[in-house]
Amino acid sequence: MQKTEKSKYTKSKILHVAKEVFAHRGFQKTTVKDITTAAELGYGTFYLYFKDKKEVFNALMEQVEDELYTAAHGGSDIQKDYQKGRSSYRALRKDLRAICVSFYENRSILKFSRELSLIDKDFKKKYTAMKSRLVKRTKQILEKSGVENMNLNIAAVAIAGMIESAAIEWTSTESSSLIDSNLSVDELLPTLTKIYFKIVS
Repeated sequence: MQKTEKSKYTKSKILHVAKEVFAHRGFQKTTVKDITTAAELGYGTFYLYFKDKKEVFNALMEQVEDELYTAAHGGSDIQKDYQKGRSSYRALRKDLRAICVSFYENRSILKFSRELSLIDKDFKKKYTAMKSRLVKRTKQILEKSGVENMNLNIAAVAIAGMIESAAIEWTSTESSSLIDSNLSVDELLPTLTKIYFKIVS
């Protein structure tokens, strides 16, 4: 393995292991030693890639942002879907499925991101950026749908908030959650898509 490939592999390994450690121990309780031990790496190796656990967490948040609000995981490529003549409903359902799946897979990182955004200005900036990208993506769908007589900025914020709130409740482990966490993504999607589609159709 070449040096650059090895470096990419090592950094990817640190991020992958750190994500699991954060999910298990939480951000506050996790130490660099916890991460290096789980990854079977030395302290020195860790600091070649990250200066501290906060920088690792920031990198994970950037990964989640890209997964959540782009066409990752089979999400809708908005431009191509509409060019191919796919119906708004099919495009919306495809997009929502990708977002919900990513919310579920990254639920621990997102939970800690929300909590840390309340006490740390850097994390708040990152979390706000993630939410902004969902709003932007939602607005793009609204523009493509041809909806009229509607302030698209207000509509995008409202719809993105609905998606985020539903996903948070669905992935919550709290007993007070209003949505059954045992529901599959395919059981969650019909209702979300119908609400969304009624707005844009």
